Amino acid sequence: MVFAAPGEALARAEQVLRSDPTPLDASVAHQVIGIWQRDFGDLGVALDHLRRARDFAARADSADREADVLATLGVALVHAGRTRQGLAALDRGVARGNGHTRARVLYRRAFASWVLGRHQEALEDLRRAIPVLRQADDVIWTARALSVRATVHLAMGAVERADADFTAAERLWETTGQEHDKAVAVENRGLAAYRSGDIPAALRLLAEAKERYDELGTPPFMLYIARCDVLMAAGLAPEALAEADAAIAALDRIGGQSTRKAELLLTAARSALSTGDAQTAIARAAVAVRLFSGQRRSWWETHARLVLIEARVAGGAASGRLVQDAAAVADQLASFGAPAAPEASLLAWRIALALGWTA
Repeated sequence: MVFAAPGEALARAEQVLRSDPTPLDASVAHQVIGIWQRDFGDLGVALDHLRRARDFAARADSADREADVLATLGVALVHAGRTRQGLAALDRGVARGNGHTRARVLYRRAFASWVLGRHQEALEDLRRAIPVLRQADDVIWTARALSVRATVHLAMGAVERADADFTAAERLWETTGQEHDKAVAVENRGLAAYRSGDIPAALRLLAEAKERYDELGTPPFMLYIARCDVLMAAGLAPEALAEADAAIAALDRIGGQSTRKAELLLTAARSALSTGDAQTAIARAAVAVRLFSGQRRSWWETHARLVLIEARVAGGAASGRLVQDAAAVADQLASFGAPAAPEASLLAWRIALALGWTA
C-alpha cells in the first residue's frame, strides 16, 4: 500500500503497532513506516524502523520475512551514503530468501546498483529476477524491475531499449492501483521524451507527473532533477538552478536521502554552468564530488569531476594538470561505457589547445 495510498498505509501501520502485534506483524508494520520515511521523509527515522523490522523478523523465525526487510534496509543504507553496509544487507537478503522472495531482493539490489552507477551489476541481477517475477505473475514487481532496467539503459545511452521497457512497465502499472508508481511511469516517459529531443512533450509529461505526486503528498526529488535537465535544454538555465537549489533545501529540511542530495548538487552545478556562473558551478560540483566519493559512487563521482573541470575552465583556469584531469576523467567514463566520455576528451583537447599544446 505504501506506493498505492501512502498516507493510509502509514496510518494503518501505526495502528498495527498500537495493537500489541505478533513479531511477524510488527516486522511488517515497522517496514511500512520505514519505506514511507525512506522515500518520502526522514531517512534517520526510516533506518530506525527498518532495524526494528529486521529484529522482529528474526524473532518471527521467517527467512523470507527477514530477507525482504534486509533488502529494504539495504536500499535505505545506500541512500544514506552507507554503501558498504547497504550492499552487505542486500547480499544477506539474497542469501536468506528463496524463489519469489529472492527475486524481489535481487530487484532491490539491482536498484541499489543503479543508484550507485554500477550498471552491469544491476542488469545482471535484473536478468535473474525478471523471469522469476513474470513466472509468479507478480505484476507490480515485474513492472518495478522493468522500470529500473529502462533507467539503467537510459544511463548507458540505449534510449530505444529504455523506451521499450518503460512502455512495457507502464502497461503493467495500468492494471494496478499503484498510484505512486504510475506517477513515476509518467515521469519516466517525460525523461525518455527529453532524451529523444522532444522538449515540449517532456515538460508536459513531467508537469503531469508532478500533479500526481502532489495529490499523493509524496515529494518527487527525482522529478526535480529530470525537470532541471529539461529546463536547461529549453534554454532556461536560471530557472533550473533555482529549482535545484530549492529541492536541495527541501530535502535538507526533511532529513532526506543523501544520494538524492548529491545528484541535485550535480544538477545545480550543471545549471549554474549553463548560466555562466562558474563560481557557483565550482562550489556545487566540489560538494557533489565529495558526497559521491563518500558514498562510493564512482560513476557519479566521475561525472561530477567532469562538471567541476568544465566549471574551472569556464572560470578562466587552464593548466597541464587540468588537461591530465580531463583526460583521466575521459578514460574513466569510457571504462564505464558512459555516453559523456567523448565530452571529457573534447574538454581535455580544448584546454590543451588553449595552452598551445597542439600535439
